[in-house]
Amino acid sequence: MRPRRRRTDLPSRYRVLFAGPVGAGKTTAIRALSDAPPVDTDVPMTLTRGDGKTTTTVGLDFGTWRPAPGVTVALIGIPGQQRFAAARQRAAVAGTRVLLWLRADSDTLVADAAEWLGVFAGEEHRVAIAISHDAGRPLREIRRTLADVLQHHGIPLTRVLLADARDRDDVMRAVSVALDLPEEKS
Repeated sequence: MRPRRRRTDLPSRYRVLFAGPVGAGKTTAIRALSDAPPVDTDVPMTLTRGDGKTTTTVGLDFGTWRPAPGVTVALIGIPGQQRFAAARQRAAVAGTRVLLWLRADSDTLVADAAEWLGVFAGEEHRVAIAISHDAGRPLREIRRTLADVLQHHGIPLTRVLLADARDRDDVMRAVSVALDLPEEKS
């Protein structure tokens, strides 16, 4: 048996963009994973929502995670509201991985997925999807619900996972899935 060799040509800096609709858990996930106090651009909402959310992101959120010595992952959250879409284009540079956060308990889950995957059209090979607020729905059911839109964008069902944005381990697992994506479409 040949000994396994460790790759030494891997980059030491990565970027993961947290994208998705308002209330999906982007800012919360960055707060849960960041090794340093994150910078966030949350401001009080002028209109209240039925889910208890009282703030909204108006710019870019930023945190850092150091999963191993010498490796840094920039965690960048973009606003979910269309009126702040200009911030999205500035953050989605080449090589950045995308972790799309969607709410399983939303009546617009499929429409949200289609809209946000459209934002990253042509870059789907960089996208993984974290499903929050699953309310006990099994992952296989959520994947079935999203199957058509995922197939349309060429995203395998295996890139969809459940993640509680408040739980550091869940967010770490979701970011790790996003980082393991191939650089280019196969």
